[in-house]
Amino acid sequence: MAHWATATASFIRWSCRLYGALLMLYPSALRRQFSEEMIEVFADQMRDACERDGWAGGMGVWGCVSGEIFCTAFSSHLQIVGISFVSGLAALGLMCSFFWAIFGQG
Repeated sequence: MAHWATATASFIRWSCRLYGALLMLYPSALRRQFSEEMIEVFADQMRDACERDGWAGGMGVWGCVSGEIFCTAFSSHLQIVGISFVSGLAALGLMCSFFWAIFGQG
């Protein structure tokens, strides 16, 4: 049991470090204002999930966080330059279609 607790604590610490690094994707003003609380909430969620469901619980938290990071960071950067999230996704889709048409035809 002690080995599991040590491995889980290590997984949570590693996850918190990685999450803190991923916060660099957010605009700097958002990071300055909220990063400490975001890391604290993430750590609490990881601890609770790992205590309840083990590694699968921690991976579930990562599943939620990865989508949240993409949507929030992406839309925040778009708002800074005055583009809506939907317009940004449409532009990204067009760009991907363009590159697929040019390079994906083999």
